[in-house]
Amino acid sequence: MHTQTHIIMGAALGGRSSRNAWAGAAGGLLPDIPMLLAVAGLKIMAVPDPIIFGIIYWQEWLQVANAVGHDFFLWGGLAVLALWRRERLAATAGDIDRWSMALVLALSGFLHTLVDFFCHREDAHMSFWPLSRWKFMSPVSYWDPAHYGHIISTAEALLGLVLAMLLFQRFPNHWTRILLAFAMLLYAAVPAYFILR
Repeated sequence: MHTQTHIIMGAALGGRSSRNAWAGAAGGLLPDIPMLLAVAGLKIMAVPDPIIFGIIYWQEWLQVANAVGHDFFLWGGLAVLALWRRERLAATAGDIDRWSMALVLALSGFLHTLVDFFCHREDAHMSFWPLSRWKFMSPVSYWDPAHYGHIISTAEALLGLVLAMLLFQRFPNHWTRILLAFAMLLYAAVPAYFILR
């Protein structure tokens, strides 16, 4: 899935608490940070897309960086730790709030990893790293038209739109709405970039 969908899903997961919504948005973003930084750096160096996605993407350092970001053990472990701390060790309302935010962040990262697990084919991540380098090659792809990419990307954009409208209602803040509108524009901008390049 595209990063903005993961962010919107995470924010929605945070419920009506703005702090939890921001934590959820962060959890939706964090697994993609290694890839986003790598692509941004390579684009600044004017490396063409076929080199980035056809060669560099498959190099060990980027595969491991993506594996760390999309690791079930990492996000699941953080969720268990946050839940345990919130339920067993939190002494004050402030502690409960902080560990609730950590739980939403971890659950959002886990949800991101789970969705990507089922929406990536050849470009799948090593989601059980470092115990295994195995990758699940899903029968569907979020982007490849040869593997239902048009259907998945349309469903993804609809999901993003519905969740964005939900977040518009929950959070009437002007800046939040601007960020959501920007995320919606990315559903048109990303495909347009790949068509027009």
